[in-house]
Amino acid sequence: MKMTLAKGLLVSILTVSGGMLLGGVSALPASATEVVDAVQEKAIQEKTIQEKAIQEKTGTQDKPEQSQQVQSQQGQAQQLQQWVMIAQDKRQDDATRAEALKQLARYPNQNSLVAVARALGDESAVVREAAVVGAEPYQFAHRWRMLSPLLSDSELRVRLTATTNLVRNFAEMSPEQQSMLEKPAAELEAYLEGKKDSQSQLLLADVYRWQQQWQPAQALYDYLLLEDKTNPQIWLSMADNYRAQGENEAANKLLLKAQFILPDNANLYYSQALTLVRLNQKADAATAIQKSTELEPRNSYFWYLNGVLQEPIDIKVATASFEKAYQISGAPEQLYAVCDIYIRHDHQNTKACLDELAEVAPPYVIDELKSKQG
Repeated sequence: MKMTLAKGLLVSILTVSGGMLLGGVSALPASATEVVDAVQEKAIQEKTIQEKAIQEKTGTQDKPEQSQQVQSQQGQAQQLQQWVMIAQDKRQDDATRAEALKQLARYPNQNSLVAVARALGDESAVVREAAVVGAEPYQFAHRWRMLSPLLSDSELRVRLTATTNLVRNFAEMSPEQQSMLEKPAAELEAYLEGKKDSQSQLLLADVYRWQQQWQPAQALYDYLLLEDKTNPQIWLSMADNYRAQGENEAANKLLLKAQFILPDNANLYYSQALTLVRLNQKADAATAIQKSTELEPRNSYFWYLNGVLQEPIDIKVATASFEKAYQISGAPEQLYAVCDIYIRHDHQNTKACLDELAEVAPPYVIDELKSKQG
């Protein structure tokens, strides 16, 4: 029983670590937040867009693709609503509710957030722990308000999972918040130090890095890389450690080595694109993220970022990339990006795009976009 509990706990804290050790929520490296910081002002602004199934396309795809996307979106909306209901249904067993809560992490919206917030106060530790995983995609300020009470939860597994969720935002915390996290972080470190498997040790290195303990993190990454050069997350985390210290040249050199060993890993090129942006080598960054889209063509975020980086180089490629991102995901924020580039470059489908966006966006978002029209 103890072995089963330990394994389940490790799965939970690795899932919320943001390090992609178990695939993550969004299949992006831990540095996904950096991309948002770097390019989000380009298209994703503070807004209250509510996700729902989109009934029509902007006219940029042919009829079969339109039909497939509408069907996909409708199916996704139905499945999401089912998970929301299961997560809050106390007639279901704890394991079933927990699984639904973990699935909600993939589809953040208002209904998902309500289900997660309610579950964080559930009497079942299994459900509370799963709700922490479900809270993964929300902004740090919201997660802190929801999860900080669980730092003193009566159950070890809940405390550790909540700590793992929050500690990666250590640099964003106020001194008071950092002080509150000091004891829980020490408990998490002690737990991971007692685990000798590579996943636990990699997470421990990440915990050091998130708390700006660069040298202990680097020493552990170096050791892990000696043991296994085929784990892409070790390379990615080490690159993040360099970037966090402003050592972008070192990060780029490291990623080039990693790409030689793992040439088919899309996230290595994604990470390199971030690094090259910081080095102001934007054309090379665009080439790197283009490679990511080739290696992982169903990742809508790679296409979105490709659009951002390609726009100064080739408007047609950028526009097609934003369209592709929206075609894959159907996400309102990616529809926003399509409308944004349409309106700034007088695209023939501008009106159709704005009409579609108006179905899911508040009027001030549409007005803000129209103000960009030449």
